[in-house]
Amino acid sequence: MIPFTNQVCNDSFEESELFKSFKILEITLSAVCLILCFYFIIASFKGEFGVSTKYRLLAKEKALTEELKLVNEKNKAIKNKISRLSDTALDLELLDQQARKILGLIGEDELIVF
Repeated sequence: MIPFTNQVCNDSFEESELFKSFKILEITLSAVCLILCFYFIIASFKGEFGVSTKYRLLAKEKALTEELKLVNEKNKAIKNKISRLSDTALDLELLDQQARKILGLIGEDELIVF
């Protein structure tokens, strides 16, 4: 005897309404879980914090590191020129070269050919 029901035995092959609703609920939940799994798999590869973004950022970091090295080298060269043109240690050849290059000065006995 089944408790809380008036039926002694359910020999019919028809599914009860409660069982049908549980089956629909089970199918719906399975579909939602499957969709969420696909979403998270795609997001892990293509998303903002995904694998492709990681490798893109690593490549950008490498390029910026190379650019930083070039800027540091230029900075050293400029600091070297500044120190050579300072009042305490004046490099006359560099001063002459800069005057010719920037101001367009020439010596009295020099000839310019265009």
